[in-house]
Amino acid sequence: MRENPRRSAKKTEKTLSKPMRMRTCVVIGITLLCFVLLSGQLFRIQVLQQDSWQQKAVAQQLADVELSANRGQIYDANMSVLALTREVYTVVMAPNNIRQETTRQKIADQVSVMLEVDREKLYQQTTDSKSKYKVVKEKIDKSLADTFIAWVNENRLGGVFRVIADYKREYPLKNLLSCVLGFVGKDNVAREGLELKYNETLSGTAGRMVSAQNTYGDRLPTALQYEYTVDATNGNSLVLTVDQYIQQIADKCLQEAIVDYKVTNRTCAIVMDVKTGAILAMSTKNDYDPNNYQAIADPSIAEKLALLSGDEHSKALAKARTEQYRNKALDFYEPGSVFKTFTASMGLEEGLVTEESSFYCGNSFHIADRTMKCWIYPKGHGQQNFMQAIANSCNPSFMTLGTRIGAKLFSKYYVGFGFTEKTGVDLLGEPAVTSGLYHTPQTMSPVDTAASSIGQTFKVTPLQMVTALSAVANGGYLMEPYIVQKVLDENGNVVSNTEPKVKRQMISESTSKRVCNMLENAVSGGSIKNAYLPGYRVAGKTGTSEKTETKSEDGDTTDVEIIVSFGGFAPADDPRVAVLVTVDEPQVGKSGGSVAAPTAKKILKDVLPYLGVEPNYTEKELASLDRHVPNVVGSTTAAAATTLKASSLTYHTVGNGKTVVQQVPESGSTIPRGGAVWLYTDEKDVQMTTIPDFSGRTVSQVNQAATTAGVNVLLSGISASATGRATAVRQSATPGRKVPKGTVVNVEFTYTDSIY
Repeated sequence: MRENPRRSAKKTEKTLSKPMRMRTCVVIGITLLCFVLLSGQLFRIQVLQQDSWQQKAVAQQLADVELSANRGQIYDANMSVLALTREVYTVVMAPNNIRQETTRQKIADQVSVMLEVDREKLYQQTTDSKSKYKVVKEKIDKSLADTFIAWVNENRLGGVFRVIADYKREYPLKNLLSCVLGFVGKDNVAREGLELKYNETLSGTAGRMVSAQNTYGDRLPTALQYEYTVDATNGNSLVLTVDQYIQQIADKCLQEAIVDYKVTNRTCAIVMDVKTGAILAMSTKNDYDPNNYQAIADPSIAEKLALLSGDEHSKALAKARTEQYRNKALDFYEPGSVFKTFTASMGLEEGLVTEESSFYCGNSFHIADRTMKCWIYPKGHGQQNFMQAIANSCNPSFMTLGTRIGAKLFSKYYVGFGFTEKTGVDLLGEPAVTSGLYHTPQTMSPVDTAASSIGQTFKVTPLQMVTALSAVANGGYLMEPYIVQKVLDENGNVVSNTEPKVKRQMISESTSKRVCNMLENAVSGGSIKNAYLPGYRVAGKTGTSEKTETKSEDGDTTDVEIIVSFGGFAPADDPRVAVLVTVDEPQVGKSGGSVAAPTAKKILKDVLPYLGVEPNYTEKELASLDRHVPNVVGSTTAAAATTLKASSLTYHTVGNGKTVVQQVPESGSTIPRGGAVWLYTDEKDVQMTTIPDFSGRTVSQVNQAATTAGVNVLLSGISASATGRATAVRQSATPGRKVPKGTVVNVEFTYTDSIY
């Protein structure tokens, strides 16, 4: 039977509409789902994450520029500037804004000359079309920056170049105090010394400037609510306890020591106020110029480095830089006989010895299975009292005292004087004191005790030593050393001030005075002759110690290097300053008495008068004092002769006239008592002579040569009460030089038989 067509069509339509309805439902469902998801995402972004996306949008449209803070200055005790910050400028270039080759060539040709940069390198920078930031030249001064800006404006290259203000650290006195100050690198990051120790105080807080920018990074000529400026807070400044003049004296004397004694491993000197612990000078030579801190300052080391290449050169260069930056006042060393000062203090304080206690030195000291020699071996000091023993630096006498003191009591004072801990000084790099550097009561054998009593078998730092010496000088009070006196804000207001800090009292004032007297006797009595300073009572002790680390494996000491030192204070009856000098590996002299003592004396010679300490001469010293030459020009020869005789001076008259028209030396010059003045009655009659070479000659030989040549000599380094052989080591005028007769030559002496 045939189906009705209409009915069949309806059936087909009904059959086809069902899948379509399903597809429609799916599409509608997906559309609704997408709408819901999109709405949820929009809600999350526009409502829940509004702040976050807003900040990202702002970040794309705003330039956030750091505003550098001006680093605080560093002053000496008298407000002389030791470190300052100067405004400089950095030139940067945006090569992506250079459109033409002719512009690139022009920049390479003219800017390379103006800013003194490599032309080819600059040209290559201009070709980097994708870069917006290339540094052309850093830290140029304002005058050059102004010249460059004028050139940029003239050539309409403002879209290519920018000049950014920056700061540069400078040290106007160059090497002065460099191993203490440290330096700030070219990246304005503090690297060493006080600069790093007080970096937070000095650096201040950087400011910020936020401004709108377009897609090219150019600032928009509009202001948004996000645009603001936070001013930088400038750093505070430091005022040190160091006195520039005293520091310069110490530097000069140490540099002379390096030359005179052919020192191969640097020198160190510390001058300290014994009553407060304030450091007046802390010098290390050889040092470096912090303005050029990457350069090796020691010529001999620089020459050796020049012979190296590759990794070997890089490693050696890094090591050399590290070593020249190091503050030698903080290096460990074996103190030697300077430590006998503390052994004497222990013995006197505990009543184990008096100034008149008797000791015998045959030439060595026997204990357990060891025989330890006196420094004058094979000779001995014989019978002597304790006052003489310390003046003679007699090893057997002090080892005898050391055994009386014993390990437990010795350790108590060793700890008390601060040798087992950091001093607490406000310096960077003070090393930790480990137990391997000294003996404890449990590990100290009788041999160790004897050796320790003369300053051997343990190590300390120069700063520990001068701090402890100050305690012996000031009545027994161990002070905490410090080098920063004040911190000032940018307006000069005092933010903080350092007050002297007493750690503890180690010996009584009575013992302190007795030790001062004994050490002064060792110097003025002639035993430590090279530290003698007429008019001033210098108290001190010398030291010479072998550097055990340089001994060969078989114990051979033939070529062992030494470190020599002198520690003392003045005036002995009312100490003001302590001084410690260490000279590491001298190749000439090789004893504390002949190397370190004269160096310390030269420092004190200038420092004491500068501090207002008046000289107090003995009658013997007064009789030998130098004279000031009176002015006799214009006087008759007879009147001139009378005037000169009244000043204990002699004279020579040249010419047949009756009136003096010229004199040599000139008025006001200083010459020795009995020195000669040449009186000329005719200016054409000036007589010339040749300066002799006085080096290596004794006092009598120098005087004889000076008389023969017709020159006056001022002798320094001679003790009025000393015995022994002194020889000339330096003279102020070059040998062989032609000078008028009567010229004054300064001649410095040292005693070659000085004690260790």
